[in-house]
Amino acid sequence: MIIKLAKNAGFCFGVDQAVKTAYSVLSKTQPDTKVYMFGEITHNDFVVNELLESGMYLANSVDEIESGSVVIIRAHGVTPQVKQGLEAINCKIIDCTCPFVKKIHKIVKDESQKGRKIIIAGKKGHPEVEGIRGEASDHVTVVGNNEEFNLLEIEPENTILVSQTTFSSSEYKKIRQNANNKIANEQFFDTICSTTENRQREASDLAASSDCMIVIGSERSSNTMKLFDICRSRCANTFLVADAQDINKVLENPIFSNSDIVVGVTAGASTPDCIIREVIQTMSEDQATANQEQTDINFGDYIDNIPQLRKNATVRGAITSADNEFVYVDVHDKSEGRIPRHEFANDPDFDLDEAIDAHTEIEVFVRSVRNSDMGKEILLSKAHVDFGKYKAQVEEAFENATPVTVKVTNVVKDGVIANLGGVDIYIHRTQLDLTTVNDLDQYKGKTIEILVTQFDPDKRRLRVSGSRRALLNSQRKEKADEVWAAIEVGAEYQGVVRSLTDFGAFVDIGGVDGLVHVSELSWQRIRHPSEVVTVGDKISVYVKDFDSEKKRISLGYKRAENDPYHNVEERFPVGSIVHGKVVRMFQFGAFVELEPGVDALCHVSQISDVRLNKPEDVLAEGMEVVARVLDVSNETRRISISIKDVEAINPHNSEEMVSDDVDNSDQEPVLVDSSSELIKDTDKDTDAVEETVAEDIASEAEEVTEN
Repeated sequence: MIIKLAKNAGFCFGVDQAVKTAYSVLSKTQPDTKVYMFGEITHNDFVVNELLESGMYLANSVDEIESGSVVIIRAHGVTPQVKQGLEAINCKIIDCTCPFVKKIHKIVKDESQKGRKIIIAGKKGHPEVEGIRGEASDHVTVVGNNEEFNLLEIEPENTILVSQTTFSSSEYKKIRQNANNKIANEQFFDTICSTTENRQREASDLAASSDCMIVIGSERSSNTMKLFDICRSRCANTFLVADAQDINKVLENPIFSNSDIVVGVTAGASTPDCIIREVIQTMSEDQATANQEQTDINFGDYIDNIPQLRKNATVRGAITSADNEFVYVDVHDKSEGRIPRHEFANDPDFDLDEAIDAHTEIEVFVRSVRNSDMGKEILLSKAHVDFGKYKAQVEEAFENATPVTVKVTNVVKDGVIANLGGVDIYIHRTQLDLTTVNDLDQYKGKTIEILVTQFDPDKRRLRVSGSRRALLNSQRKEKADEVWAAIEVGAEYQGVVRSLTDFGAFVDIGGVDGLVHVSELSWQRIRHPSEVVTVGDKISVYVKDFDSEKKRISLGYKRAENDPYHNVEERFPVGSIVHGKVVRMFQFGAFVELEPGVDALCHVSQISDVRLNKPEDVLAEGMEVVARVLDVSNETRRISISIKDVEAINPHNSEEMVSDDVDNSDQEPVLVDSSSELIKDTDKDTDAVEETVAEDIASEAEEVTEN
């Protein structure tokens, strides 16, 4: 048996797009919203039933549709009145009308508005013809052949002629030839679809050269029946089959006992590719041969590429839809195969929604094929196929120490499981970052880059480990080399605070950590670095000193211009009157805040006209005072003031406070001198304490840095 397949057999462009859109809409619509097809989306029982089984509803009138539903307009189109009715009940309309049919709608609408009469060459009652009729306000006539056209009374100047897209090309030529004498100004439009015309011409030629002709399609399909009529007019042995079950009956005809018989095969525009493949596969049984003149594909390859849906086979299929549990794939069988949806989560680069829209083809592994009352149940696996591909990629990354991008899919006791195309990679919690990670859940669902540190294919189960830390350390070392090559005192860096200790903050300046001593964080005295910065802060620092051999860097954070004592001699000159607030008191005097961070000392002898035992005798913390500046120094960061030089604050029992053997007037100069000495003595004590503490802290910092 020699089988010749027509080049233009099967779905036309309009039907193909309508069916793809229907599956896509089903997959994306919420479960509580109904999806209807208005009329059969195409005249093919297999396609319509498959959509109905997938959850779509069929309606032939607006009254059958629930308000707020999604409605898909069939490829044949509908009347404007139907669309208006759907809009009135708040339906979302998905218009899948064939572009060639839409063109006819526009022609008829425009010409009808001009008052012209419309003649349609087509099949009366066909959905496409009824949709076209609806675009004309009045005066529409449908003719099915040239004889009917001859019976019409035509107004030559006020009539146009169009045709149904799937009307017989030969019959339309007869009508048009006749119309030349009846319609003025050639007001007839060639609206037969070019694919239909080619399909019919090709079928006629193929039938004439074949011993037998098989037409695949539904007897309810107008274009299929026209193909059948054309083929039967050229070949007496022409058979109409809907599917492979029908072809088995046809093959019982004695004509097929001749092994040299030439069989031509064509299919209507509403016949899906999987049905054509199944019919050919049934007919061929290893006897099919190619006829390159009739098809632009190698027929032998066509047969070879028909998937053999056996367990453990690898086949190709197109993704059509998905639900919460499964992704459905057309594997060119009557039943769709299904893949567990979670398998797609293993591939971070795979966009499932986009794949459904585009009907993307993928390779799948057949896990099982089981017959049931509902047809075949085909369980497929994408992960099984991906595993083989990505296993080689992971092994290559391990051998060459090249980074790979993975997605964290699960959290386990001491780490996480990442996945690359079905290959599981274990990452211990200590390998997720430069420091040990305690909160593993934050990584779930994230895409990260790692190095493969272990690849052991010899075990019963492939064992792979990875490390993000190793990659970060490698990248950090490269950055560190760049820093040490260019570092100099005074160089400015943008850094990130990595850790805090009692003696300072460690700041990453790009692969290298430097220490900002606690004394370099603020001009004010602070107890801990956390009073100024926190881990993760981005701060500007500069290099104060560095040791390339010991790999130590001392950083500065506080700036001279931010020093509250900057230009203090100019802001508070000797003799000037200042206002301040008492912030703390000691036996020898009171400290008064002149500005935030700037304190001045008022010795106990400079508060009152009488001798005070302690400042608290007349002052209290928070009390506002006015004083005169006695001494100020940028270098020593000291300011001394006198309250009594402006207005002395005396106690209510001032006479009791004065010593009996003291002459206050004579003692005044001595009191001022002694206060200066007291200030100096206090400064010495304070400096000594500060130096001791600073030495201890520096020593501690050096030990930590070395460790």
